[in-house]
Order: sequence, then C-alpha cells, then structure tokens
Amino acid sequence: MLLLNKFIKHSYYLSPTIILIAISIPLISAFYLYDLNREFEFSDYIFSITFFSFYQSLLSALLSVIIGTVFAYLLIKHNYIYGINFIINSLSILFVLPTIITIFGVLSIYGNFFQIYGLLGILLGHVILNIPLVTRVIAQSLKDISPNERILADQMNLNTWGSFLAIEWPVIKKNIPSLFVLIAFICFISFTPILILGGSPKYSTLEVAIYHAVMFADDFNVAFNLFTIQIIICGSIYFVFFRNFKSKNFIIDDHREYKALTSISSKYVIDYLFLILISFFVFSPITFIFIKGIGMTLFEVLSSYYFWSALSTTFIISCFSGVLSIILTYGNLVCLNKNNNSSEFWFYILIIFSPGILAVGYYFFFNEIIDSSIPNILIIIVINSIIALPFAYNYLSPSFFRISKEHQDISESINIYGARRFFLIDWSRLKEPLVTAFCVSSILSTSDLVIISFFGTNDLSTLTQTIYRLMGSYRMDEAYAVSLLLLIYCYIYFIISYKLILKKWNT
Repeated sequence: MLLLNKFIKHSYYLSPTIILIAISIPLISAFYLYDLNREFEFSDYIFSITFFSFYQSLLSALLSVIIGTVFAYLLIKHNYIYGINFIINSLSILFVLPTIITIFGVLSIYGNFFQIYGLLGILLGHVILNIPLVTRVIAQSLKDISPNERILADQMNLNTWGSFLAIEWPVIKKNIPSLFVLIAFICFISFTPILILGGSPKYSTLEVAIYHAVMFADDFNVAFNLFTIQIIICGSIYFVFFRNFKSKNFIIDDHREYKALTSISSKYVIDYLFLILISFFVFSPITFIFIKGIGMTLFEVLSSYYFWSALSTTFIISCFSGVLSIILTYGNLVCLNKNNNSSEFWFYILIIFSPGILAVGYYFFFNEIIDSSIPNILIIIVINSIIALPFAYNYLSPSFFRISKEHQDISESINIYGARRFFLIDWSRLKEPLVTAFCVSSILSTSDLVIISFFGTNDLSTLTQTIYRLMGSYRMDEAYAVSLLLLIYCYIYFIISYKLILKKWNT
C-alpha cells in the first residue's frame, strides 16, 4: 500500500514522459533516415515548395486578418440587429468543423465561376477557414472596451472615424500581429486545402509534398529533406513567437456585451452591405453542403455499409483521442503546478510537430524501423491526441491553475493525489472546461485527413477520408450526403457529449 501511495503521489511525471516518448518517434525516424555520407540537397523543387509554402501562407493570413477584422468591427458595432449574436456564436462552430466540408463547399460553389485549382482556390479556402478565428478574437477584444470610453468619445463629439481611431483601433492593433503570425502558421502547415485545391505539384506545400514523397514516390530521401526544412521553420516560428504566446488572448467570453448603437439607420447602408457580403462569403460553403446533401442519395448512403463502417471508425478515433488528450493535458498541468511552473512552453512546443511531420515520422518508424504489428487505429488515436494537446491546454489551464492555487495546500495536507484528487476536488470545478476541451479535441480528430491518409486502409476509413475518396471518384452526390452526415455527427457529438457528461456528474 505504501508503494502504491508513493506511485500515485509521483504519477504526475507519467504524463509528460508519455508525451516525450510520443514526440521522440518522429525524431528517431529522422535520425534513422539521416545519412552522414549524403549531402543535404536543397534542389530547385524543394526551393519552390518552400517558397510557395511561405508565399501562400502570408497572403492567406493578410487577407484573413483584414476581412476578419472588418467583419468583427461591423458585428460589434451593429450588434443590436437581430441575428448578429447568432452569427458570432456560429463562427466558433465553423472554426472546429472538419476542414474538408468547407473546402468541398468552396470547390462546389466557386468552381463554377472560375478556375478554382491553384493559388486562387487555396487563398479562397484558407480565408474562409480562418475568418471565424480572426472575427471571434477581435470581437471579444472590442466587447471588452469600457463603456466609459465610448461615453467620453460622445462627449468630445468625435465622428465615426475619430471614435474608431481613438477607441477601437488601439485595441484591434494589439491583436493583429499575433493573429497574423498564428494564421500564417496554420496556413503554412495546411494540408487538406492544398491537397484538394492545389491541383498540381506546382501549388504544393511542404506538408503535402512530404505526403506525396512517401505515399506515391516512395522517396524517403526527398521526404527527409522536406521533413528537416519544415522542422527548422516550425521551430524557428515557435521560438520567435509562440514561446511568448498567451492562451488567455484567445479565450472567448460571451458574457460581456456592449451595444454601440441602438437602431438601424440608413446612413449605415454600406456597413449592412458588407455584413451581408462577408456573412454570405463565410457561411455559403457550409450552407451549400447542407442543401446539396438533402435528397434521395442521403437515404442510399444511410443504407450503405461503407458509411456505417466509416462512422464507427470515426467515433472510436474521435472519442478515444479526446479522452487521451484530456488525460495527458491534465497530467501535465498537475506536473507543471507541482513544480511551481505554469509555463506554456511544454505544450506549445508541440506546435513544431505538425500533423504531417508526426504522421510521416510514425509511418516510417512502425513500417520501416521496427516493422510493428501495432494496429493502425491505435497509432492514429495517439497522433490525434498529441495534436489536440495545445487546444485542450487552452481550455483547461486558466481554470486549473486558479483552482490549484485555492486547494493545493489542503489536498497535500490530507494526502490526496492523482485520481483521488481529480474526482474529489478538481472535477466539480473543472467539469465544464474539461468537457469542452474533450469535445473540441474529439472534433479536431474527426476533422483529420493527413493522418488517416498515411494509416488508413480500405477497412479503416473515417468519414473525412470517405468524402475525399468519393470526391476523387466523382461520386459527388454521395460526397454531399456524407458531408451533411458528418456535419450532423459533429453537432450531435458535441451537444450530446457536453449535455450527458455534465448531467451525469451534476446528478
């Protein structure tokens, strides 16, 4: 019993150890591939891939920040209009929805009007995907502006432009640099939009090029060179920016609200026009998928074996990835708190390991180095849980550190550690951020295409991969139907998970 208690007391080291082992596997694969006698080859092909990765990510970030900022400002300025709050809340859902659904919607709508494949299509997809994040962050910052500042602006008789420069712009300006870098990074490691909308090797990024080199060309030398470049670039971005990244800047609190205006006026016609246009631009892909997915094909898909097989696989991966992500996050938070170190370094350094890097590292490790018989689904669950850790940390860390500060001394004085402390003390106070983090981590796992592309088989396919395969075989009606069902799955999964877990434990 003494040994058991001692193990429980020091078990908080277990979680960081597991994460360390998990992220070591891609590095082991890289060292195994490295040949001292072979010079690092920075060919014209690799240069063009690297250049395009930077180029499209910077353009995507610039457009996303500009449009998202304008959208946020107009939404807060005119939040008296019926439906504005619904739009703001819906943006959070859009950001965590499977990427392939939005990209499929973009392809279906805008592909009828111009050449969608190439840089233009990639920019279009990235902007639509990232506007929700920019809008939510900027909107929250604008909501936090004190009403007294606006009253003071009215007393000084400032016009709209003067009021904007004096009140809103300083707040917006603080968020723009971090948002720009964050979105540029997201677009830099982007996979699904590039894979679908790139159209040719000319418009590939490092992430997609690594996938093609391994899965189609079987060229691990090129894959290693691309792998190395991406690690260096992602690591540099992390140490320059993300090391000082604060999760609190991106936590949304909808309880605070300020109504700048009170009634609809004809002098704001241009504002209303921009609100309508941007709203249509952002929501049209999902709306189009919803409309196209309803039909007789929907019933055919529901009666098919491949759909239910993909659904069961998706549920298993998303559920277990969410659980594992929460366990690892909580364990690491306990470890950080135990060592009096609330630094976010340990979590955000995981950003260096993009889904593509982790996937190719694990693929080579288990297929070429040790020739393991570990089921692919377990590997997929582990990788997805590692990728979701920074997101889970964002939701959990503020509440956890606050609660730990309140109860650390008393829990140690009565020897409550590990699982006992979690169920007796932490759960009742952390249940909402825990459940939310679980749901977000699970849906992020549901959205994955890059990892399942490496480890998926005909018998192991998720709904996301099924949509991609249907698109590739031009079975568009079925792809629309499966996309609609995936949308419904994500919504139901989030709502049911949240409601049932909270209801059970509240009872």
